[in-house]
Amino acid sequence: MKSKVPSLILTKSQAACLAALQHHKTSKTEIAIQAKLDLRKTAIALDKLEELGLARRGETNTWRTTRRGRICRFEIVSDRVRRNGAKPGPGARRLLELLDQPMRGSELAERLGVSTQRVHQLVVKLYAQGHVRLGDPERILQIVSRISDKTPLLSRDEQRVLSAIPDEYATNATKIRLAVLLPETRVLRILERLIANNFIEALGGLANDTVYRITAAGLRHPQRGRRARCAQAPRLPVESNRVRAVLSAVCDAGSLRIRELRDALQIPHDSIRALMQYLKRKALVQKTTQERYAPYSLTDKGLGVLAEMSRRHAA
Repeated sequence: MKSKVPSLILTKSQAACLAALQHHKTSKTEIAIQAKLDLRKTAIALDKLEELGLARRGETNTWRTTRRGRICRFEIVSDRVRRNGAKPGPGARRLLELLDQPMRGSELAERLGVSTQRVHQLVVKLYAQGHVRLGDPERILQIVSRISDKTPLLSRDEQRVLSAIPDEYATNATKIRLAVLLPETRVLRILERLIANNFIEALGGLANDTVYRITAAGLRHPQRGRRARCAQAPRLPVESNRVRAVLSAVCDAGSLRIRELRDALQIPHDSIRALMQYLKRKALVQKTTQERYAPYSLTDKGLGVLAEMSRRHAA
């Protein structure tokens, strides 16, 4: 009877790196983050996988599985335990002490007085040890926080969308999409997550659409960029200076009849009557009673449109 061929044996680190490669992670950092290993341990594991014919290194230091690496079966054994391997070193402890709120890698490098490459190494190691969280595993220095900090961290695209929503007015998904240059479906998914985290709120727009306004929590979020390109305001249902003058006159007086508007604004009677019927169809004005010559007042929507028209006129 023939003896069984011995199984391939991999350590936990090697198996984790192989699994990352099988999930199409190609750079050493991507593999380290997926496998939750530091860069040194990742490099050793990848070299062993290459020696075993399970992985190969590309010309640009990217990694791929071989055919054997995609289909092989193996047993897993524990890694050799290294003394103090799970404890942060002096540099990592300094980084953790500075990390009193979520920070970008560039800010950490400046405050530590080291290079961003050094911060990169420390963050990967601290992530492997379970001490920090990352906003975007594909861009690990974009935002980093302590594991105990419960501030929701945003991916790069989520940060762009939050930063595009203006302080002073609400805007719609189309204008946000144009500001951040992302697909509409992606923008809508991000907006839903930002609403769930109370960073923005959804409201009924003045043009019968949905608009989004930033909340106090969104304004305070450490990832909100102050110099980002803001989304423009959406179009209003009415935009002419004549309409603004009519709405302003009605608002100032509380209510006005058509003839009073005609005399106050020097608009021909037929023109002002047609305009008031148009504004009534737009739900911006309403009669105060059912009488034929009853005065008109502004609806809540009309007040909102006038306020936004006045804001844009003053800007």
